[in-house]
Amino acid sequence: MTRRTTAAIGLIALAAFIAWDLAASAPPDIYDAPALVALGSGASASGAHCAALPSD
Repeated sequence: MTRRTTAAIGLIALAAFIAWDLAASAPPDIYDAPALVALGSGASASGAHCAALPSD
């Protein structure tokens, strides 16, 4: 295979993956996202590496 053929296959595969992802998933709800900074709010961290720390 030539470099051009390999690049074309890669771009077609990427476009197919993006099309599948857009068709299979719902759009994100931007109003349901957690706050970026919640200093003093009492909200605990979740879903990140800092959520794995012990809470004792």
